[in-house]
Amino acid sequence: MNEKIISVTPIEDYFSITWRLGLFCNYDCMYCSEEWHDTTSTPHDLETLKTAWTNIYNKSKHLNLKYKISFTGGEVTANKSFLPFLKWLRDNFDCIGQILVTSNGSASLNYYLKLCKNIECLSLSTHSEYMDEKEFFTKCKELNKTMRRPIKSFHVNIMNEYWNENRIIKYKEFLDKNKITYSVNEIDYSLKIRNFTVNKGVINIEQI
Repeated sequence: MNEKIISVTPIEDYFSITWRLGLFCNYDCMYCSEEWHDTTSTPHDLETLKTAWTNIYNKSKHLNLKYKISFTGGEVTANKSFLPFLKWLRDNFDCIGQILVTSNGSASLNYYLKLCKNIECLSLSTHSEYMDEKEFFTKCKELNKTMRRPIKSFHVNIMNEYWNENRIIKYKEFLDKNKITYSVNEIDYSLKIRNFTVNKGVINIEQI
């Protein structure tokens, strides 16, 4: 191995938080348990989110660490207060070091472009029961251009759905071709909420 080390950058200490923003999700995937999502709960409003963060901050600011916050759900983009909340965090707390967001990819490209202005890492997950392949992967291609490493990053979580194995091959080919990082995530089907898929998605990645 003849590779040369150019520089070594120390890893910064963070106070890391995984924040499940709420259970509501606009998808209802067969393998996602009721512990992780529902289709009926009301998303938290902006003032509730601000109060929750203020409580966290007041109890941890004495540590004098930067914060790394990972937002997940449910589906975070289904909460209309999420973008205003992120802007409020960035405008009022210099201690926010990194914000990471996991989403099902169902929001518009315009929404994600606004989101990317206030975060460091975005991960979109494939859910073939509901997603329009062309729409999803077109967004991935554009967002990967916006979230440029090493300052920011974009990633795709391919859910390893047993009924979708042939399509997953095509997903990987597309992501490899466009130099987009991805992982294939195994699914615990013991948590499934039903024994069948709704198959509302659109199979059309070939049209990109």
